[in-house]
Order: sequence, then structure tokens, then C-alpha cells
Amino acid sequence: MRIQIAAVLCAAMLASPAIADDSSAALGMGGLQFTRAADIRMAKEDLFISPKAVRIRYEFANDGAQDVDSIVAFPLPDIDTWEFYEEPIGTVGDDPVNFVGFTATVDGKRVPVQVEQRAFLKDKDVTAAIKAAGLPVNILLAGNVQKLDKLDAGKKQALEKAGLVENEGQGQEHPRWTVRTKFYWTQHFPTGKTVVIEHSYTPVTGQTFFTDYDLQPKQDPDGGRRWQRDYCMDGPTLSTIAQRIKQISKPDQSGMLNIYSTDFILKTANNWKGGIGELHLTIDKLKPSNILSLCWNGDLKKTGATTFESVLRNLQPARDIKMVVLETPQPSP
Repeated sequence: MRIQIAAVLCAAMLASPAIADDSSAALGMGGLQFTRAADIRMAKEDLFISPKAVRIRYEFANDGAQDVDSIVAFPLPDIDTWEFYEEPIGTVGDDPVNFVGFTATVDGKRVPVQVEQRAFLKDKDVTAAIKAAGLPVNILLAGNVQKLDKLDAGKKQALEKAGLVENEGQGQEHPRWTVRTKFYWTQHFPTGKTVVIEHSYTPVTGQTFFTDYDLQPKQDPDGGRRWQRDYCMDGPTLSTIAQRIKQISKPDQSGMLNIYSTDFILKTANNWKGGIGELHLTIDKLKPSNILSLCWNGDLKKTGATTFESVLRNLQPARDIKMVVLETPQPSP
């Protein structure tokens, strides 16, 4: 069953003017990854998702006759420096490595994690070439692009020859590699016992605007149709959105809503024995007046002013979680 949820309409508010390029892109993150093993089972997962925070608590069980020591990894989404050079990524911190504020604990104790961050051009590892030029691998964060523009001519030419950057003229270079980052540690799974692993991070939530044009997919096949398809916006949800836009519109200007997209990669749970024994999902849309829409194969019940919950058992996820929250902009001062 697909679930769509629309919030109760709030009082009319005037939308503040916005420019078209005031938007940012989302990156889908998920849970812990593990090489397939016959004996390690994800007995339970408590998953909390909002546009601003993700928290996960796992209970893992070793059903085998022997203890298992294995690497557990949390990969961050790939960052295509070519794609995001001129299109900002959504909510990220200043740390170019741990830009999502990832933390992990095992049985209540903080775990020191190792980090691997590498650069790739297609399938070729080009980390050494990037570092040899004196550049950070994650060139897009913390003002690192300026370091690329300030390289001497010889280093720029070497990077251009290797296909790692493209000269845009006037001393500006456009990076072309992909950044891959993962956190990992070696985890001990004792036989016949439960291990509790918890981690949290700030999701890379994208933000853009939703207008009445997006309600007409025939006119806007790349915009409106994508929103409606990917986030299961059904008739009642679209009707609620249309009414909200009408409420905040001016005689000479159509209203627009802020729309925040947050993705969570759930299918990697299939790497564990039997998928997920029990999944308890909580979604928080942050404000009572916000509109939430997502595709979900199960009951999703309202449990608070902003929260919705679902419990599924013996789950082998066939799709990831993609959700949007639509918010009425604050009026101009």
C-alpha cells in the first residue's frame, strides 16, 4: 500500500519572493553496510527521519556457532564535483570529511571510527594525483574551490591533461572527479548475544520551490511529474498543496512553497541475514502545518502533531525511502 499524508491547512500567509536558483540538492544516505554473512542478523531497527536529523538504533544477533569479527561501514553518498560545482549540495557542515556529523556507539559506548576518502574519475582512483597537486579530495566544501583556482599554471595544466579539471577561462577550473567517503570500524559479534549499534547524522536534505506549475505535469514533465511519481503525491495530497499555494498567492504573483527532499537508502539492509526482523519507522515533518508525502508499503499512523510511525516485520526492502516536506515560507518582514 502506498501512503500519502497531507497536513491540515493553516491560516493564509503571504509568501516571500524567491529567486529560481535558491535551491540545493539532496543526497541519499542509509544505514550500516556489511558484507553478506550467513549468521549476522538485524533483529531490530528503530529509524527516525526528519529533514534535519536521522537517528538509528540497531539490534544485531549472531546466530552462528562462532564469534564473528567483521568490518562495518557507513558510506556517505558519492559527490560528483562536476555536477555540484555550480549546484550547491543541501545541508552540510564545514568539515570536508565528516560533512554530515556522523557519530556511532556500540552498546552505549562511543566508537572511534576510521575514515576513507578517495577521488575517482569514472572507475579510476585518482586520489594520489589530487593530493600531489596540493588539493583536498572534497573540493566543494569549506571554500576549497578557491584552492583549485589559485594553483600555478603548471599544476593546472597537469590536471587538465589528466582529465581531472576543465578550464573555464579567466583562471577558473571546473573539477571533474567523484568524492567517495566512508566511515568504518571492526565490530565483534559474539555468538548468541545481541549487539546494539546506534548512529546519527544530519541528512543532506535538498531544498527548492514548489509552485502551481509543478501541479501540471503535462506542462512540466521534468518537474511536476517527478515530484508526483517519486514521492507518491496522490489526489488528496495534490489538492491540499494546491489550496495552500492559492492561499499564499498574490493577485499578480503565484505563491510558492518550500519543498525539502530527504532520502534514506534502506535496501542495504538486505545484506544482513534475512533483511530486517522488525523495523520501527518514525517520521517527523517538523511543523504541524507542513505537508508530508512519501511512498511507503505499510501503515503509517499519525502519533503526534508532527510525527508518523510504522512497524513492519520480516522486511526485505525492495525500495528506499524518499520523502518530501512542503512548508509555507515565512512572510517578508
